[in-house]
Order: sequence, then C-alpha cells, then structure tokens
Amino acid sequence: MPPRRGLLAYCCCLLFLVSTATAAAESLASIPNPRVQNGTWVTDTSGTLDPKSITQLNERAAAFERDTSGEIAVVVIRSLDGLTIEEAAVKLFEMWGIGKKHRDNGLLFLWSTGDRRVRVEVGYGLEGTLPDGKVGAILDQYVMRRFKAGQFDQGVLDGVDALIAAARKQPLALASPSTESYDDASPGWVTWLQRLSLVPLGFAVLFVFRKWRRLRPRWCPQCHARMKRLDEEHDDAQLSKGEIAEENLGSVDYDVWQCPSCGHHITLRYAKWLSPYASCPQCHNRTMQSMTETIDAATTSHEGSARVTETCGFCTYSHEFLKTLPRVSESSSSSSSSGGSSSSSSFGGGSSGGGGASRGY
Repeated sequence: MPPRRGLLAYCCCLLFLVSTATAAAESLASIPNPRVQNGTWVTDTSGTLDPKSITQLNERAAAFERDTSGEIAVVVIRSLDGLTIEEAAVKLFEMWGIGKKHRDNGLLFLWSTGDRRVRVEVGYGLEGTLPDGKVGAILDQYVMRRFKAGQFDQGVLDGVDALIAAARKQPLALASPSTESYDDASPGWVTWLQRLSLVPLGFAVLFVFRKWRRLRPRWCPQCHARMKRLDEEHDDAQLSKGEIAEENLGSVDYDVWQCPSCGHHITLRYAKWLSPYASCPQCHNRTMQSMTETIDAATTSHEGSARVTETCGFCTYSHEFLKTLPRVSESSSSSSSSGGSSSSSSFGGGSSGGGGASRGY
C-alpha cells in the first residue's frame, strides 16, 4: 500500500507540473493584437515594461507609420508556446500581417522574458535596408548591452529607435569592428545616369542575396547540429493542407529544414511578391482570389459600379459584392494623401520570409 500511495503522489505532482508549464506557455493566438485591441503598437502580456516606456514606444511607432507607412509591433511575453523564437516570430508576423500589403514594410520586436530571447522579424520590403547582419549588430549594440546590465526598458527603447532609424535609411553608428558602415549617404559625384546604370546590377545583387539568405546553412536550435533542407517531395509531410494549397497555387513557397540528429524541424514561409492571391478571411491562407467585373464604367461626371467576386482555392469561402467606382479625376492631386497616417484598427497585411536576427542573454 505505501508504494502505491507514493506512486499516486508522484503522478499527482507530475500532473501538476505539466499543467503549470502548459499554463505558463502563451499560445500565439492568445496574444492580443494591439492594433485590434486599442489601436496601439505594443503588447506586453508579461507586465515587464514600465507604462511610460510603453507610451514612448507607441509614440515612436505611430510617428514611424505616419511618416513612412511602415509598421512596427513590439511584443513582450513570458514564454513561447513550445516554439523557437524564430518560429513564433514568423507565425505571429503572418497572423497579424504587420506592414502594409504589397509593400511588406513591417517589423516585429519579439521578446520572451522567460526564455531570455529576443527576435526582430523583418518584412520583405525592408530586407534590403535591414539585412540579417545589420539587425544582429543592432541587437548586439543597442539591446543586448542594456539587457545584460538589467536595463530592459532602455534596451527595448534603444533597439526600436535604432531599427526605425535604419528603416528610414538614416546613418546609424554600429561599433562592431566586423560590420561595415551602414551610412546610406550617396557620394556627390554619382550622377543620375550612373545610378540608372546600376539598377540592373542592384536587382541582380538583391536576387543573389535573397537566394543566399534562403539557402544558407542553418543550425538546429536544440542540439546545434547542421540542419538539412528537405526537397519538395519530402517537405510536404511537414506542411498543413493549407500550406500545401498555397504552394500549389504559387502564392507562397515553404522551406522545411530538419535536423538529422534530433529530428527538430523549422518551417520558413516565403510569400511571392507578385501574386493574385490574398489572405482568405475564413481559413487565413493566402489562397483567395478576387475577380472584378465592371458593370457601369466611371466617368468624370458620375461614379461607376463593379461586381467583385472573392473565392478561396482551399476552403469553401465565396463572397460577392458590388463596389462603387469613384469618378475619374481630371487631375492627380488626390495622390498626395498616400503614405500618411492610417486610422485602421489592424495591421496592414504585410508578409515576412524569415529575415531578421535573434539573440539570447
């Protein structure tokens, strides 16, 4: 009888520890979207940041969006939901759609206090301005130094300031001797003709860089062994049906990296720049296509109308509605409103392909 009682007590303790750990881990879906919740840019479910710091972060994020249309979200949580911080950042970024749609100019500053990990996720449109090495240098100099000194609020403030400055292409002092100067000022002797001649070269360099960033070696975050990128035939086994549908439609491409030692795998999402598909409001996959049929063409004297049909290539979602076409303007003065402050209650629908950097302390 005593051994049975001891075994029962042991099982009860084990169940308590498992339930406690499960409760401590925060599901990504339970993290409130600050734009939806109260129209701000910061979520701190851990209660770590000082209210004054949150106010300052919101002011800086709002100014960044107002001046450049870029969006930055600051998220502080207690722990990750059984994910690596890289996986959590990609999923949270895509779940919220940080950055403007088709511009993908979003940034996510994610800090898990319990895991002592920080991640900056960069949208597609900012990868040229904020490559992985530069983001890592910003974390090292502006965030990690403060964090290791226990100055957490200041570390977040300094890091966000540096990221916004870099996204604005402002000169940024990075003291690391291994990094080059990131001053984006162009030499005065470069003529417009010379700049135009460099455009094809710039596209080629960007293409090669993106290819390298996607195929560069990756190391397992659990056992630190070198991971292997699965081919298309084998990576489908690690994808959901919705992700497979996105690949079949050509709106998103997925890479699955698996560790040959411990079996841990990471799924990275690469949304296509030019795709007729958008996020479906029902299944949330990038599988919805819109078709617009003009019923009455707009003129300079009256508005027009069009029938819009939205259908999802994965789920059963289908929606049809009429849209009013604005009168044709005889001038282009209305374009002056672009790039201003947005009153939207959510983020703009941007995407990220896994670019950025992570640090621990």
